[in-house]
Amino acid sequence: MQDTSTKAGNGVEVFEDDIYVYAQEYIDSLPDASALSTPNSNCFTGMIKYINRHMGFTKDMYADINILNNIWDIYTDLVYKYMQKPTIEEYALLIGVHRDTLYSWLNGECRSNDICVKLGSSRSDTVKKWQAECALGRYKGAASGNVGMIFLCKAVDGMAETAPVQTQAQISQVRSSSELLEDMKKLNVLSVTDGKQ
Repeated sequence: MQDTSTKAGNGVEVFEDDIYVYAQEYIDSLPDASALSTPNSNCFTGMIKYINRHMGFTKDMYADINILNNIWDIYTDLVYKYMQKPTIEEYALLIGVHRDTLYSWLNGECRSNDICVKLGSSRSDTVKKWQAECALGRYKGAASGNVGMIFLCKAVDGMAETAPVQTQAQISQVRSSSELLEDMKKLNVLSVTDGKQ
């Protein structure tokens, strides 16, 4: 069974953050820990919610973008370890904030009494970085042929399927029917007099 600890230099297993402690508690409570690695696993989202309930995150931490970014890094460590895709929505669940708050920060919006005033422009840049990492997960899923991820790329990222663009070389190879007829006459495929073979 996978665990969330790391080995220190002396071989002792340690947890680098309390988030990993609660992740391990959740994993140990599962009848089948491999369910965490199932694509789009509700079990993984359950672990995220379990961590939130036990960490005791408060609104005070929202004022420090570095803390939020460190939590994002831990979140994505868990996401990739268990073969999931990061999402802003799931991260919002982890830190106990509504996803619309994060999307407001992404767009540089905030209310006058909102904590984001204290965060400045780095808040928007940081959330954009998180969103880009989420998009990368969707793109990789779409590139592997996952129809659901292709749909998400279209719906969330505005991607569109387009017809291949013809290059100038391809366009110059297009010939009119009269040019083709002349070539066939030259090759004696068609009789010059009646146009029949």
